[in-house]
Amino acid sequence: MSNKVDKLHKQALREQQKRMKPGECMKYVRMVIDAGFLSVPVGQEMLQQLNSTDLKYEIKSLPVSYCILWERNVGQQTIALGTGLDEAWKREDQVVQWLSESSFQKAVKDQSLACLGPRLQASFPDAHYTVALPKLRHSQHGGSASQDALIEMQLLQELHVEQLSKPEAQDLCALLQRYTKAIAEAPYKKQRNESLGCFKKYLANDKKQCVKVDQGNGYGRLWQQHLNRLPMVTLEVAESIIGQYPCPRKLIDHFSSDPTAVQSLADLKIKRCNGPQPLHTERRIGNVLSNKLYTLYNSKDPNTLL
Repeated sequence: MSNKVDKLHKQALREQQKRMKPGECMKYVRMVIDAGFLSVPVGQEMLQQLNSTDLKYEIKSLPVSYCILWERNVGQQTIALGTGLDEAWKREDQVVQWLSESSFQKAVKDQSLACLGPRLQASFPDAHYTVALPKLRHSQHGGSASQDALIEMQLLQELHVEQLSKPEAQDLCALLQRYTKAIAEAPYKKQRNESLGCFKKYLANDKKQCVKVDQGNGYGRLWQQHLNRLPMVTLEVAESIIGQYPCPRKLIDHFSSDPTAVQSLADLKIKRCNGPQPLHTERRIGNVLSNKLYTLYNSKDPNTLL
């Protein structure tokens, strides 16, 4: 029985990891769009554009009109009355509300905009709220009051504001695509950051010029990359040091065990790779760089200047 339980547990873990992968996670996230969008032109155009994408959505009557929220398939089955088993969905903590220009200007005029944040918090607690509205025209009457209202929404009500360019439906659809992708990939990114910690992320090859270290491979390239980051260390100098000291531990041990190690490193010949052999000129690592490397790998004071 225990083997069967372990097998099911491992299978569930594999399925959970599969759902989090960037290439798969979008399949398990859907939008819930308020039914009010069906009665406005912007909403109708937005839904037509969403139908041409791979995004999943369903339409429901939500507590606040013209809102959009997200749900994630948690990989469980629930019993639905009359329909057998149904998929279980968990609500995500992101909510977007669309405001038309007329609704926004009316709320500014009658000073009811201050109720927007509390209404969203009461209907969708513990969430992050975004208000999407048309980009304001500076020349319109009351433009200063509108700008002040936008600032108050962000500072006092802690609402994120997205101003949509024309055509609004297209910009709103693009906004929903960005949000859906970010929400779908959030668990994967969170797990990756937790596993890498604050240091290993530099070895994860996530950024330009980073070195990927996998199952013992890549340490030599990482050692060379580290040396090349130091002033005065060219590719030829780094290769010459690596030829004598294949890893940092070799160099540190040499510094700690041999009193003449600094001078030995200074006298190390630099391998020249360009040009005919007779034209090569011999150069040394030199006392300046050798002393800098000794200070770098032996100093106990983090404020020491190289």
